This record gives sequence, structure tokens and C-alpha cells, in this order.
Amino acid sequence: MHVIKPFITVLALLCYGTSILAQDIASSLYPYIYTNLNNYPCVRLLHANGTVGCHAPHTASGILYEIETQDDIDQFPPFQGDSRSYAVFLPYYLLTKTNIQKLEASQRITGIIAWLSSENNVSVISPDAMCPNCEYGLYANEPNQYMWNPQGDGLLQEHFNFPIFAIKPENALTKKVYQYFTRALNYNKEKQYQHYPLQAVDFDLFMWAAVNSGTCLRRGWCQAIGGLSVYSTPSLEMNAQDDKPILMLTAAMDSRSMFQDLTVGVEDDVSGLVALLAVAETLSRAPKALDTLGKHIMYTAFTAESWGFAGSQRFVKDISTPFQCTNATRATPCPFTNAPCTFPCIRSDKFTRINMEKIDSIIEFKSVTGRTSNYSGGYWAHVDDIDTSKGLVDALAQQTRLTGSELRNAYADTQRKLPPSSIMSFLDKKRTIPATVVTDYQKEFGRYYHSDMDYLLNLEPMTQSICKLVNATARTTFIQAQGSSDGADLINANCTVVQSLLDCLSTNFSCPFMQDYFNVSKIGSISHYTSVYSFEDPMPQLVPRFVFSYLSGVTGTPRKDSQGQVVSCHQIQDCNPGEYCIKQKCVKTFTEYHPAYGTGLHYDEAEGKLGVVDPTKGTWTESTWNTPKLRIFLVTSEKHQIVELVIGLLWTLTSIAAVLLAHRYLKTAAKG
Repeated sequence: MHVIKPFITVLALLCYGTSILAQDIASSLYPYIYTNLNNYPCVRLLHANGTVGCHAPHTASGILYEIETQDDIDQFPPFQGDSRSYAVFLPYYLLTKTNIQKLEASQRITGIIAWLSSENNVSVISPDAMCPNCEYGLYANEPNQYMWNPQGDGLLQEHFNFPIFAIKPENALTKKVYQYFTRALNYNKEKQYQHYPLQAVDFDLFMWAAVNSGTCLRRGWCQAIGGLSVYSTPSLEMNAQDDKPILMLTAAMDSRSMFQDLTVGVEDDVSGLVALLAVAETLSRAPKALDTLGKHIMYTAFTAESWGFAGSQRFVKDISTPFQCTNATRATPCPFTNAPCTFPCIRSDKFTRINMEKIDSIIEFKSVTGRTSNYSGGYWAHVDDIDTSKGLVDALAQQTRLTGSELRNAYADTQRKLPPSSIMSFLDKKRTIPATVVTDYQKEFGRYYHSDMDYLLNLEPMTQSICKLVNATARTTFIQAQGSSDGADLINANCTVVQSLLDCLSTNFSCPFMQDYFNVSKIGSISHYTSVYSFEDPMPQLVPRFVFSYLSGVTGTPRKDSQGQVVSCHQIQDCNPGEYCIKQKCVKTFTEYHPAYGTGLHYDEAEGKLGVVDPTKGTWTESTWNTPKLRIFLVTSEKHQIVELVIGLLWTLTSIAAVLLAHRYLKTAAKG
């Protein structure tokens, strides 16, 4: 008996050691079996009535197969009687709703990988709806709404229960990923997709949220799509009780596409944002101080406009509703230091100094690259009501002609009213505001609208087109604010600034121009996707942070010391409370962030819970997820896998039999 106990102990230790060794072997073999690849996934998004986007309920793998033409899709699966599953690799222009549905109907795909290139953009069409965002806009309840995106195939409104990933070879890492795929595809082609082993892809894209926004918010499996908008004015002493009207210029800060990590939106809405910022910079050099003019000038850059006009609708709601501060008990602490109110928790109360009734006119920039009009057709002015806005459009058109461009009435042939735009949120509250949306299209969006291919930049002609528009808009705004044209001819846009803004926000965020605002390096194109809004710690994304800093610099007033010298700084701590360190100067500014998330959602601060309160408004949320994985490995034939399985089962049975025999022997020996 004394001999058996040590033997059993040794046997147990051997079993434990074998287990650890097996884990170590598995870990060491993993990189030889799988190659993890950097990827951009299509993810699941939700609204009050359902889901869109992509979700894979379980991991799946398939043989890597290349589709190069429409005929390849029409003839898929490639081999008659083939029961194998495939991971399809195709160019982005073939990623349409109809094609995906064809591939899905074959029941032979486990996932799709789309690759983006400026060379395969010939047949790209907009993946958005034919009337995007229209269910949340000014004409939501009107029949027969105008279709601004007639070529849109509605892909962004679909949901898929299999993974779709994208790759975009634009830097060293992503080029390496693309090369890995091309080598794997060439390997499979040489083997005619028949002779094993073959290269296969393993997908993992599990999304936790399901059903709709209301359900996932109750379960805690999603977050509100949104972020922080920015508003700014050179009138540092503006208040709701002064008698000055407000001239507002506005643009959206972000965009939308199928793969949010690849969202840029050069046409919609980087170009509009560039025009807005350039107008602010141009007017900062006006011959007369802007805060002394007869009207206030305000710049607004809204976040999450593609998601039910979340930024503009929440801004309008907040400036038009009497603010009540109770400082009641909250479920979580207010995250802002020196918050003017902790219930509701707000970063700043400056929005209460904006009088909705005093908004005198609004000009919005959307899709103003000039590409849709071939850089020579000028721009178009869209209005809700011709009589209300004719004076504003005529004034802008006059200055446009004087600066060498052209602004035409989009309603010259028929009244289409407004395209989906932030202005709608203001007119929904006060329909009598003169307002116009300036675009480079008259009747329909460009073909890149909300496409992942809307990153292509033709810098020189785009710069020239936008610069002329900025010149005209800045002069028009100055004339309207002043009440006369005196000195307006001295106002001229800086085309170098326009070019820098276009380049930095589209392709090179680490550009020299950006170094005045950020200490960034080796950052190329950044995502212009909205992201999600955190109620516990609402931090701005890169684009809102830049817009805030930029507008603070061009609308704010640098503080001077007793000698009349501008006070310098290296960080915000070097400045007085309420000031910001902008371009190494302590600046006092009326520039603030404002929350942006769907007005169909409400955050209960007492309970710390977010829920759906109005399904007719924006209720967009983004699912939480496990880390998406895209891996390549060599797969053997099904026959080979069956043989491996049988051998494994036989080995397992043999091991069990050996253990039972050993147990019986040890038991008999112990009795003896």
C-alpha cells in the first residue's frame, strides 16, 4: 500500500505535466498553423426597429477563393456538385447588395473579404439608401419624398449573419496583408482549388447585441452612436438676451460607410468641413473686428449627422429648451471638473447663451469638392422655401460671381427642396429661417456617397473649387453681419489653408499643418466614423478635437500681458482658468463641445441607464463585440480530415483502455 500511493502521485503529476506540455505545444504551434491578419470588419449596428451590418454567430472557415468579375459571381460556386465552403476574395466594386445576396443564396460562403484600390473604382455605386436619413428629416411625414441617391443600392440598410471584412493596401502593414492574400490566392490557383492542402481563411466576428437598440441597451450590449459636436463664435460676450441676430454657418464632421475603420468621406463630409473652417479663418482676418458687427457669426460642426441628424437635432433641442439645473444625486459622478451643473451633467452652459429665435440665416456646406460638377460647373443652392431664402441665395450668388465661380439655384427647373442636411433640424423648429445648403450637385448625390471609396483626393482642382466658394461665402457673411459691403473686397480666402486642411483631414493627419494642434507622427488617413458616445467619460475623437482647437484659434482672443505682449504657453496649465493653449498662445474663446447622440434616446442620470424614448427619431447604437479575427491557414482535404479523426478516436479509445487496464491491475495488486 505504501508503494502504491507514491506511484499514483507520480502518475497524477505525469498527467498534469502532459496537460501543461500539450498547452505549450499548442501555443508554440499556433503561429505555424494560423497567420493573423490586420483587418477592417463590417460590424453590427442597431436602431429602434432592427439591425444592420454584419455578425457571425460562430467561427467559420472556408477555402480562399478569388472572384474577379461579375461572371464569377453569377457562376458561383465554381465547381459543379461542390459541397465545400469558401472564403470569397473580391474587389470592392463587386460588393453590392445584389451580389452579396447571390453569394449568400449559394450556401457555400463562410465570409467575404473585399479589397479597396483606386484602380478598381470604375463601377462603384453608393451603398446607401436612395433617400438616406430621410425618415429622420424635415420631410419624414411627407409622401413621395425626392430620391437624392437614385443609384444607391441600400447595402448599408442590410444585415448579414456572416462576416465581411475589408483590406486596403495603403501603408506598410496593410500592403503586407494584401501581399499575403495574393500569395495565398496564387497558391490555390496553381492547385486549381482542388489539390490539397489549400489555403483557407478562418473568421471570427461575434457581435453581442441583437434584436434592436431598445433590447441591447437593456442588456448592456451596445452603446449610443455619437460623440461631440463643436460650436464657436468670435462674439465672446454673446448672450441669449442681446438683440443681435445670429448668422450661422455649418457642416458635418463625420461620414458613414460599410467599414467604419475605412470611413473618410472626402466628398461627404470632409469637403464641407474644410469649407467651414476656411471661412472661419478667412473672416478672422476681416478688416473689422467681427464681434463689433451688427450680427453675431456662429460656426457649428456637427457629429453623427449620418445617424438621424443626431448632432444637429440634439443641439437644436438643447438651445430651444429652457435649461433646468437641479444638481440632484446621480448614479455615477459627473466626469467634468468644475462642471456648471452636475444634474444634468454638462461640460459647459454656453449653449444657453444661444437664442434659437435670433438665428437670422444658415448656410451649410455639403459635398463641395467640385468633383460631381467636374470642377467647372460651380455650385448649387438648395432651399426649403424659395420665397423665404431667395434673398440669402441671391446675395451669395452675387459674391460667387465676383470671385470667379458660379452659384445657381438648384430649384431652377423644379422644387426638390432640401437634400438630407443639418439645416433640417433648425427648420423643423423654426421654418421661417432663411437657409441654404450649398453642394456641387443639383439633382443627385455623387456615386461615392457613403462609399468606402470616398477617400480619393484630387487635391489641386478640389482646392481651387473650394477656395472660390470660401471667398464668396466669407464676403457674403461679412456683408450681411455688417449691413454694408464696406471693406468686403479686402477679404480673401487663403487657398494654402484650404489645401492643407483637405490634405490633412483626408490622407495625412500627421501633416506639418497639424503639428500646430497635435503632436502626431506617422498617422496617414484617419477614420471619420462617428464612434460611440460615453456618458461616463465623453472624450472627443481626433476630428472634433482638431476642429475645437482650430476654431478656438481663429475666433478666440489671445491674452496679453501688461506690456502688450501675447502670453505664451506650452500646455493648458500655463494659462488662466477658462483659457486654452492654442498654437502656444493663451486664448480666451467662445468655443465648446456639445453632446451628439440620437434624440430618440434618453439618458436617465439618476439611474445611469440609456434607453429608447422615441423610435421616430435617431436611436442608432453600435454593438459590443469580441476582437474580430481573420486568419489564414493550410487546410487538408475532407478525406484526410476524416482519416485524422478516425486515428484520433482510435488513439483516444486505446488510451482509455490502457487506463482501465492499469486501474484494474493496480487495484488487484493493492489487494494482494
